[in-house]
Amino acid sequence: MTQEQNEPWAQDKEYTKYTLWFIYACIIYSIIGFSWGALMGGVPTFRHFVNSGIPGHRLVLGHTHINLLGWVEMAIFGAVYYLIPRLVRRSIYSLRLVKIHFWMHNLGLLGVVVFFSSAGLVGIFIDDDAESVASRFMSLAGIFGSIVLLANIIWGYNIYRTCNGWNRPK
Repeated sequence: MTQEQNEPWAQDKEYTKYTLWFIYACIIYSIIGFSWGALMGGVPTFRHFVNSGIPGHRLVLGHTHINLLGWVEMAIFGAVYYLIPRLVRRSIYSLRLVKIHFWMHNLGLLGVVVFFSSAGLVGIFIDDDAESVASRFMSLAGIFGSIVLLANIIWGYNIYRTCNGWNRPK
């Protein structure tokens, strides 16, 4: 066994699994986001719709959020979950909070993207009352965005408690 394998923070296989899941999610979201961007820029009809006003802008919001909250944040979370226990030489404060963070963040992100996209697509499929329907979708995107925010607060709390070496929860 190497010295690192003897360390308590290197022993938890479930923690390692969740840390890797953040990285795997990052990869999946990056592929989705990059493909979406290529589609928006490469297909003239789609590019015209995206550039034509508010409905197209809402599709851009979906694309932006899957890249920022999916690709970028998931990479950061995975890296921080890997580095912090090694840096402070102690286990993560709460594996349970890591799991909650992962699932809440993904649920919130998917909701944000689905409802931003739905609000944008309404302009294509509904002639009458499209803005009223889109407004409801935008409200739902905001609710799911609040779930992402709460997940990020949980992450910050867990990292803070880990760094400060406070007692682990029972």
